[in-house]
Amino acid sequence: MLKTNIPYFDKKIKGIPDKKKVVFMVAPGIDPSIIGLHFAKVGIDNGYRIIYIVNNKFPDAVRKQAKTLGWATDHFEREGSFVLVDAYCGYSGIDSKEKLVTNPYDSKDTMEKLSRFSSDKTVVIFDSISSFLDMHGNGVEEILDLIGCLQEAIVIGLFSTWTYQQDEVGKITEFFEGVFEIKPSREFLYIKQSLSIKKITWARKTHLEIPVRVLVPGGLRVYLPKIVITGAYEAGKTTFLHAIADEAISVDRMGTTVALDYGTLDYRGFYIEFFGTPGQPQFDTMIETIAQEAIGLILMVDSSAPETFPRAKILFEKCGGFDIPSVIVANKQDLEEALEPSIVQDKLALPVKIPIVGCSAKTKSNLTLVIDILLDVILFGGNEIEN
Repeated sequence: MLKTNIPYFDKKIKGIPDKKKVVFMVAPGIDPSIIGLHFAKVGIDNGYRIIYIVNNKFPDAVRKQAKTLGWATDHFEREGSFVLVDAYCGYSGIDSKEKLVTNPYDSKDTMEKLSRFSSDKTVVIFDSISSFLDMHGNGVEEILDLIGCLQEAIVIGLFSTWTYQQDEVGKITEFFEGVFEIKPSREFLYIKQSLSIKKITWARKTHLEIPVRVLVPGGLRVYLPKIVITGAYEAGKTTFLHAIADEAISVDRMGTTVALDYGTLDYRGFYIEFFGTPGQPQFDTMIETIAQEAIGLILMVDSSAPETFPRAKILFEKCGGFDIPSVIVANKQDLEEALEPSIVQDKLALPVKIPIVGCSAKTKSNLTLVIDILLDVILFGGNEIEN
């Protein structure tokens, strides 16, 4: 089973089983090569050999693009876990420097060479089904026959959906056992692209559309564009954000946040953007503005200062905590006078279904647990926390 490293997908479809053939249909204007390289790296990390067939650019362009995503192919090519097949140079009559070259005009030659790679623990990636169709002009059956010879390998095809006939697209959809689509997003505010399932044969059919973003370096990530961190004055919001985020900035005056905190985190297949609010009442109008369109909320509570709990509850309500996935953080658990999380929860008198986590932003204790639980609430309603 090839895990996709796309959290929603791996939970819903369990990954891509061995011997299955899947296609990613990509809307015009979106570079499908990022998807191919994402799965190449994921496959190598999971012990698969990657056969990458490039037929719409020079092979060195693939190597260069892989480096922009944060990994170099050289080592993997030397050890044989990443194999580039040049199916491009022949189109323009250019001599290839690659070890494996196919004649793009000779489908029998290509099929004979590719059939050698039909084996267990192998992923064959076709960089561009659409380029094959454009250059050959012999109909979709030729490329499908070519892919069909790879019976033992996982096959991932990349298909840019330009102005192809509906019957051609229909044949491709019928042939592949998994059909996924990446297109400009219409459902998610501020998000340019989404990934959805159109067809799947090995898991229960489900509607799934998730926001995605290409992170450079990094690759394909599930994108969570606004997680709000709120809490009373000196609850530890800024300390928490700077401790958990890869990058963070704060707008403050004499050590007090007067506008907002902002940070980003690349974590377990997610790219998350955090927005931290100030805690003083004079900024309440700003707080409500910051919280608009949030898809998750972290309520930071100073567990050593119960007199701040009423203010924390007000901020929870102002940020829409009853209507969006939320987690309460009982911060400053490193202090002797800190109340236990269960006592904090009782005193806040918020619904018990909202999870509470004890942590210390200062000592960085349990910070990733906070993120794990919030992600679980966002994705699955809080019932499937993964260790």
